[in-house]
Amino acid sequence: MASEPTESAGNLLAQIRTPGTLMLDCSVLKKGNDNYHVDIQLSKRFIGATREVIQGMSKRALSGRRPAATSEDAEEFREAYVEIVEDSLHRTKTDLTPAEVCVLHFGVVKFVIAEIRASLDAVVQDLEETLAQQQYAGSRSLLVTQQKFAWVRQHYASFQFRITRAMLRLLQREENNQLRTLREQFLGDAMMELPHVLLNPLLAGPPRDALLLMENYALWADSGKRFSSANEKLEALLRKRLSQLDIVSLKPPGKSEGATEVYDEFGGLFSIQEMLGPAVDQKESVSEEFSWLDHPGNFRLLFDASVHERMRAQQEGRRAQWKFRSGARKLEKIGVEAIRALASDAEAKIMIAGYVLREEWLPAWDDILDVASACAYVAGQDDKRILARIDQSKEGALLMIKKLDELSKKAARVYKEDMDEIRVRILTDVSRYRLHLKYFRFAHRIFNRISVLTEPEEIHLSRANGRLYQLTGREEDEDDVLHEPQIIHHAVLKADVRGSTTVTQELIRQNLNPASYFSTRFFGPINDLLSVYGAEKIFIEGDAIILGIHEYDQSPEDWYSVSRICGIAKEILDIVSSKNAHSKSTGLPLLELGIGICYEDDRPLFLFDEDKPIMISPAIGEADRMSSCSWRLREAFAEAPFHVQVLNMSEDDSSRGEKGQTQVRYNLNGILMANDAFIKLKSEIQLKKVSIKVVDRSETMYVGRFPDVRGKERELVIREGIVGRWDGEQSTPGPEDGERYYEVLPNSKLASQVLEVVRSQ
Repeated sequence: MASEPTESAGNLLAQIRTPGTLMLDCSVLKKGNDNYHVDIQLSKRFIGATREVIQGMSKRALSGRRPAATSEDAEEFREAYVEIVEDSLHRTKTDLTPAEVCVLHFGVVKFVIAEIRASLDAVVQDLEETLAQQQYAGSRSLLVTQQKFAWVRQHYASFQFRITRAMLRLLQREENNQLRTLREQFLGDAMMELPHVLLNPLLAGPPRDALLLMENYALWADSGKRFSSANEKLEALLRKRLSQLDIVSLKPPGKSEGATEVYDEFGGLFSIQEMLGPAVDQKESVSEEFSWLDHPGNFRLLFDASVHERMRAQQEGRRAQWKFRSGARKLEKIGVEAIRALASDAEAKIMIAGYVLREEWLPAWDDILDVASACAYVAGQDDKRILARIDQSKEGALLMIKKLDELSKKAARVYKEDMDEIRVRILTDVSRYRLHLKYFRFAHRIFNRISVLTEPEEIHLSRANGRLYQLTGREEDEDDVLHEPQIIHHAVLKADVRGSTTVTQELIRQNLNPASYFSTRFFGPINDLLSVYGAEKIFIEGDAIILGIHEYDQSPEDWYSVSRICGIAKEILDIVSSKNAHSKSTGLPLLELGIGICYEDDRPLFLFDEDKPIMISPAIGEADRMSSCSWRLREAFAEAPFHVQVLNMSEDDSSRGEKGQTQVRYNLNGILMANDAFIKLKSEIQLKKVSIKVVDRSETMYVGRFPDVRGKERELVIREGIVGRWDGEQSTPGPEDGERYYEVLPNSKLASQVLEVVRSQ
């Protein structure tokens, strides 16, 4: 057994590098429709170009040729990709952070992979349907269809690998040429490895697929299972022979603690579980840590004799060169031991066979012989048995056998003459495979946290709720709604009719129509006011109506949601008052109502009943409380000069705490405004504060003017009341420095007096 490397090789060990930790925090993005995934919409141009290229590649792959796109389709696909990436990178100057951009870019690659799988799955499904129809009809084409179906299923993984590899290579070309400098400019140090993770060769197919391994790494015997055990032996040897270096196992020993990831959409995490262990749920922050074993350059540094020779020549003095060479030779001997631990002689020959076969393998040969058997044949193992399995009557079979025989001789020469180089190459490939396995796990964890939406209903729902992240291009159609205005604030009004059941019963008793009564005296006239104030009918709730006014990000000149909703509230009271006067003269029952106004400094959320939006907002519940009128207060304030009173419940009130309530309200034909809404009102318009005496009491009033949608100036009078106290039987005034509430005065004699005072001042 070779001894430990001497100190003379210490400068080699000192140059060992460990890749930096990958980390992305997905919590920087808002959750989408399902409250877990981040919703992403890609540009129509990119979606169309991707599908066009995949369709062409699929046809070629299914005909036994190398998948390739026409130059026109490939150019369109690459340009659409560059457009998306460039646009999103430039948005780091406006509405996106570098971390958000990094997460969103995974959506582009996820879409490509998903579309390839969907395309192949569609072929399989079509064949299944054709089989079912032919079996039912007794078609003479049934046998041909069965053979084609079996062939497609058998080679599904190779089709997937070849198409995905070709697509990723198209993207890689743009990353290397146009986008590298731009990423450095806008992302800086944020995820410098992002392109390598996004375009990782392992994403092209199952990580243990023989074709993928042969074309990108080395063909481990028995794929992943053999790799796991071989890698563990390699780790054990290096842990013993290079004790100066910290060896971190690829697969943690023992059972992993904690729940596994919630989603595994592509099955990627399961496919590498044998090699990396179960993927523990990382919640929001996705990370991947690396060992020096995951840096391919380290193996050349430690075990490559040609590298050592160049470094030896750089040592000053013959003695220093001799010491360096002595230590380097001990490292090279460890490299020999490492290969013996990693692979048997027969397995090493199969890896060599894979190297010489890599550039020669033709897609048409997939139908004649599988890659693993072809490598075994080239390595001189079971060649007669493998030869006997080949159907030499198939087109191209004899040519393939001739080529394999030539490559077998070449592999034998490589084994005899170039084993030193092959040894380092295999160890380097082990390191690259380890690195890419971790890239693969990281990418799939991000994939599982994002959702690329393509269905119009899903896009509409996510956009309406302000949860959609759009990766568009500069050339998106002008009539596209990708950049439609977004709601950022909203005000809500609830007008609650009192005693509607009694009114309805009285109308029926008089043989009158309750529906037309409410329609002509309440709902109909309100509909006529909506366009004047820019309001929307959120919904009708029995005998109540809820209205909303939205403020949009692109039109700050119209941010008058509270003042305008106060204006429509006053109009509603005028309508009811006018209709009541008519009802009184004709003997019809009267309407009573209370109005509550609330404001939210945020966008509402929406559900959709087919194409009808249903708004969800805490302002709706709060407006409902503002519009309420406690039956216990009706008698106490029947003669009060105002329509609204708010009182705190006493501690021993039996109703205190019900539904979280600590206050009771009197609101009879009045308008109560939440305090947050009053604060917003002060930011919308100038309010003049005045004091006026009402029934021997000084009242604080605020007066202001606001424009409706048509530009007409309208006036508001707001009373600032002091929250009193209710002990269950009677009310007491609140202290002068106590909590305030705000009542919007209707068009009344008192409101006119307040306006006259302001005008006179």
